[in-house]
Amino acid sequence: MPKRDYLLLAAVLLLAGSLRLGWPGLTEFKDDEAQLYSFALDMAEFRTFYLRGIGSSVGLPNSPVSVYLFALPLLVWKSPVAATLFVGLLNTASVGLAYWMSRRYWGTRAAFIAALLYAAAPWAVVYSRKIWAQNLLPLFAAGYALSALLALVEGRSRWLIAHLVLLALIVQIHFSGVALGLVTVVLLSVFRRRVNWRMAFYGVAGAIITAAPFGAYALTQGSGGAEEAGNLLSRPLTFSAEALSMSALVIQGTYLHSLTGAQAFRAFLATIPNFDPLLWLGGLLVVAGAVYALWNAQRALRNTPYAIHTPLVPTEAGLILTLWLLLSILFFIPHLTPVYPHYFIFLFPAPYLLAGIFLDALLARLQAAWQRALLWLLPLAIAGGQVWLLLALFHFVGAQNTPGSFGTPLGRLIQAAEAAKRLGVDDILVVSPGADPGVHTVPAVFDALLRGAPHRFVDGRTTAVFPSQAAAVLLWPGDYPGAKLYWQWGGGKCAVVVSLRAGEGEVCIAVRAGNMPDVPQPREASALLGNGAELLGSGGDASLWQLWWRAPGPMEGENYHVFAHLLDANSERVAQMDMATYPVRDWREGDLVVNYFALGDAGVSVRAGMYTYPSLTPAYVLDAPGNPAGEWIVFPIAP
Repeated sequence: MPKRDYLLLAAVLLLAGSLRLGWPGLTEFKDDEAQLYSFALDMAEFRTFYLRGIGSSVGLPNSPVSVYLFALPLLVWKSPVAATLFVGLLNTASVGLAYWMSRRYWGTRAAFIAALLYAAAPWAVVYSRKIWAQNLLPLFAAGYALSALLALVEGRSRWLIAHLVLLALIVQIHFSGVALGLVTVVLLSVFRRRVNWRMAFYGVAGAIITAAPFGAYALTQGSGGAEEAGNLLSRPLTFSAEALSMSALVIQGTYLHSLTGAQAFRAFLATIPNFDPLLWLGGLLVVAGAVYALWNAQRALRNTPYAIHTPLVPTEAGLILTLWLLLSILFFIPHLTPVYPHYFIFLFPAPYLLAGIFLDALLARLQAAWQRALLWLLPLAIAGGQVWLLLALFHFVGAQNTPGSFGTPLGRLIQAAEAAKRLGVDDILVVSPGADPGVHTVPAVFDALLRGAPHRFVDGRTTAVFPSQAAAVLLWPGDYPGAKLYWQWGGGKCAVVVSLRAGEGEVCIAVRAGNMPDVPQPREASALLGNGAELLGSGGDASLWQLWWRAPGPMEGENYHVFAHLLDANSERVAQMDMATYPVRDWREGDLVVNYFALGDAGVSVRAGMYTYPSLTPAYVLDAPGNPAGEWIVFPIAP
């Protein structure tokens, strides 16, 4: 390439890389990201070899391909930042590949315009900045398209193997890639007289090999896997225009304010000009590019209606790009599941290549220098507005709470986890809304970030746990009934405070420095249960009644639920509440536990106890000789 071309490529890669790789701590890290990171770290540490990936929104597990890919950077640096940068690096490379592809078939000017629009495309940037399987797609999609061009337009038949293998990998990275299967079928039909079917056979064999681990997993599931697939296929087929609106959103970069959430988006929009006209104009360029490519193709095909015979490189390449774009969108007009914007990540970089082709053709037709200069302002203005929009978004979501949308940035989460680790204790208790890493966001996040350090989880909405030994309690922001008790347990202060975004609160990390909390209404003689737990007393009134107990050491088997029945003066039950204790594997000898029950205010006593779940076996109250003496203890409610 001439020196000028290298400079242009360097410029767009610098822009693309800055937006995709810059500020890696300013990225989301929630349930899916944490689980995928944990799976990949297991692989990088050679703990296990996964035959499946994490679960998906359609009810089927994902292929493990994304796990294998994310394990690669973790071999070098075991941090979610490494995996985040890996995504950004692959997507930056896809911009470079788009430039190279466009320059090969349409020249430097078209390549620069296409790469510039792609480098700054808002959703292309957003989908490049976190640990998400589908965020890996653009580089594979660009390679998929390039291999089709090399095999079918240039007649380099060996590239058909790569095309089919890349198709298989794309489908395994995310199910939405199935749409590209339709594109491939149409391309093989249109260019059938140029297809080397022996190479196609090798490509199919290679594709099957890439799917072998997931195939082995499917075979081990027996009827369970077939049932999951059957549940998906039994859903009613729906026809809608969602694919058109969602793909337009992704291509144009509109509705980026949705990342700030329903409560904050107006505040965000108030900080920026209205860029929608520019974004819609960018969308019109894509449409114009597709129309122009189809128009050129129909002119070339006028005398060859059944299949393309004579290589017409730019025309045929434009046709392939247009089929990639249009057929992929049309594929989702009928759908079994709702259609989401991220289903169209695999369209990148096709829309911007088409826009570059169209603008290049217009520039070639303009005679006056001032006309060309004026037209050049269009892609530069679109890209400039997109960059402004993205930088404003980064600043806003990094500084302001965005409930229900963009999560707490990864950098602040890592800061909290590392602060807890540095305290040097052998027990880190994470108190948050929820205690199950498989279900709740905060436990999922800290289960990944506290990897290698002893840690456990408590649902602060219903439970407070006070370790008797040296420990750290990480209090995630929330209105917990046991907050004051944790404050007392920590000696009236936080050992470390990690500030989150404005309006999001702060993380308090306490270390035991005071006395264990006192039971408000201790029993004269504590009651020992058959599982080793010791009921110590109660507290509060019926509106928020407390059961105080001491845990034995950890155990295996089913977890325990705690129940509380509010009784009236006639010992009739008038209210009831059951809740899970924290997992029995996390019980530590001497843990002081408080469970909180909102029972109302129409009772005089409470009977409480424990049972296993889901088998519902009571943890019997034991008498002095150690024999079962009942299923509960009755506690009076203090007036």
